[in-house]
Amino acid sequence: MKSIAYRAKGFMLPVAIFLLVTLAALVGYAMRLSVLAQLGTIQDVQGANAYLAARAGVEWAAYQALAPGSIAMQNCPAVPAPFTINGFNIVLTCNRSVPKDKGNTQDIGIYSITSTASVGVAGSQDYIERRIAVTLSRCLYNDPAGEECN
Repeated sequence: MKSIAYRAKGFMLPVAIFLLVTLAALVGYAMRLSVLAQLGTIQDVQGANAYLAARAGVEWAAYQALAPGSIAMQNCPAVPAPFTINGFNIVLTCNRSVPKDKGNTQDIGIYSITSTASVGVAGSQDYIERRIAVTLSRCLYNDPAGEECN
């Protein structure tokens, strides 16, 4: 008759393999979660940078359109050909209308400016885009020319 120790021989090998596979799977899952958390953080930071780049584009266009110190109503600004800010491509669109007031004594320039900042290729995982739209106005008297309205 064989002893109990002889019959239990090799029982620990499947248990050890099971534990090793289970621990490896848990470590792999933890690593995957860590990588995804880091990617999310990177995308959050890039999103904030894209927002700031789009805002800088709007501020640049607003400064050009309102032209402090000028005595004439400005046209929408011409955007430089490659317009990039901190690696983000900026696309600006501007529309201007100049309606008269009822007394025909004031010109009111209304500027609609949209700035879109993007980086990466559209459709890829690392593509980031932010868009800001603003509407600005400037009022000038017709006579005397160039005086700001209140």
